[in-house]
Amino acid sequence: MSSPWASPDPSAPYQGWTPQPEPGAPTPQQGYGAQPGYGAQPGYTPPQGYGAQQGFAAPQAPAYGAQSTYGAQPTYGAQPGYNAQPGASGYSTTNRWGWQSKPGIIPLRPLTIGDLFSGAFEAIRSNPKVLFGFTIVIMLFVSLIASVSILVSGLGYESVINAENDPQALQQTTENFANALLLQMISNLVQWLSTFAGTSILTGLLAATVSQLTVGRKLTLSEAWAMTRKRLGSLIGSFALTALITAVPIVLWIVAIFASLAVADGNRDMWWLSALAFFAIIPIFILMYFFQIKLLFAPMCAVLEEIGPVASLKRSWSLVKGEFWPTLGRFLLMNLVIGFIGGFLGFVIGLIGGLVTVVVTSNPTSPIGLAISMFFVMLGSGLLLPFSAAFETLMYTDLRIRKENFAAVLAQAGAQQ
Repeated sequence: MSSPWASPDPSAPYQGWTPQPEPGAPTPQQGYGAQPGYGAQPGYTPPQGYGAQQGFAAPQAPAYGAQSTYGAQPTYGAQPGYNAQPGASGYSTTNRWGWQSKPGIIPLRPLTIGDLFSGAFEAIRSNPKVLFGFTIVIMLFVSLIASVSILVSGLGYESVINAENDPQALQQTTENFANALLLQMISNLVQWLSTFAGTSILTGLLAATVSQLTVGRKLTLSEAWAMTRKRLGSLIGSFALTALITAVPIVLWIVAIFASLAVADGNRDMWWLSALAFFAIIPIFILMYFFQIKLLFAPMCAVLEEIGPVASLKRSWSLVKGEFWPTLGRFLLMNLVIGFIGGFLGFVIGLIGGLVTVVVTSNPTSPIGLAISMFFVMLGSGLLLPFSAAFETLMYTDLRIRKENFAAVLAQAGAQQ
């Protein structure tokens, strides 16, 4: 049995968002048509599919000659998207097509910005053990590596400073400085690799967990890891390609800056070239954001659709096609909210980190003080990943609902839980 998240057949025609019944579900009622006992109203043709889209049943008018009963409440049918069978709240948990309208954390329809935020918070509330469990474990590991890297490189530079103050060791200062610089580069590389790998793996784990919550299934830690482990190569590959493509514009800009400075240094009349290269940062920044948005869903595609790194980038590009501006707006709004949450969380974690630093060492700027500060900074930033990963996974789901009738697929998957 193939995964419900598998990529659709590229040869299939584009359908867009149309609610579809499950196999064997009752045929939906027709929309507003001719009423019993009445003739068709002249000059009025109801919009095609109106009843199917909204889910309203037309009020039944009495036939001529029949006495209307006063005092009884008129029946207007079910509320939009629901059956006539009310639940505890007065509404049914299934829609007029026969499948649940909200089997998990989101309703099975195109999502609003409110649906995305409420779904992201509900995902965290529904399965905090997995979402925060993986986050804490992985970010503790990443934070520890970053702290050790800072500590080692700081101790290396501290030895250089001590050598400069020691006349007997002054002749070794240059060699010590070169060693410290090499150690700094190695430490930065190890720190970057650990952060990159940890963030990549964590994003895949969180995407897998949230995807199952959309159909009402709560994964365990072992199930989430089993679902992600077999896709680690594609996941990390898609992250690496995305980072490489996004970094190309800024690298070219840096090269252009140095080249313009070299030209202007030999010819002062070419100063405008350096100015032009400097102000090119604005279109470069726009281009970076363009690539980031177009390739935003590549990690989700790699894990959930089980495709390779290059195919996941192409898949993300095609999903965002025609939806770039809404996707950009939602992404910016998500980052704005994360900024507010991160500001408060950073204050609390920074306060804790400062207290720990004061207890451990009297000099916060010493290598061990900087290492402690780095540990808490990395850990605090990682605690925001569950929300951002949940939000982006729901954005990816929404695009598939809008462009591929994915709601019916999720409904079938939810019915099997």
